[in-house]
Amino acid sequence: MAEKANVTNIEALEDFRSKLVVFIEKASVILDEASEEVKRTRIWLQSEQKLRLDHEMRRRKKELEQVEQELFSARLSGLQETKTGHQMIVNKKRREIRDLENKLRAVSAWLRNYDSKVEIEARKVDKLRHHLDSDMVKGLQYLQEAVKNLNAYASPGGGSSGSSD
Repeated sequence: MAEKANVTNIEALEDFRSKLVVFIEKASVILDEASEEVKRTRIWLQSEQKLRLDHEMRRRKKELEQVEQELFSARLSGLQETKTGHQMIVNKKRREIRDLENKLRAVSAWLRNYDSKVEIEARKVDKLRHHLDSDMVKGLQYLQEAVKNLNAYASPGGGSSGSSD
């Protein structure tokens, strides 16, 4: 003989369900932001950063040519002090260009490794997104159905007190 269950706190399930809805919404926003950040980073590396460094490299090379021209003129004039000052500036400009070349190589390496490093992690975000969109929604539906069934069961006349197997 089945006994009637003592259902006393359906509100706790309803409260849990509403908090789960809020969690899913917040998690979705965060996952969207993460996905967008991955896209923005790729674009930044491919276009903005590369273009900025290329532009900077052209500017620095032009400056180096100008300073080398001034050094050449100083050598022709024979002034030792002028030659030393210009030589220091030339060396500084060459170091700046080497630094920029290193930065360009680093950006190129980041781009080469982007798919193997970042995209693999981004796929984990996509899997979590799928989990939120499918499994968690199913869980919400299950909770809603459970609350509905428990309300029907707990209402007067909702439970069966004399059923037999």
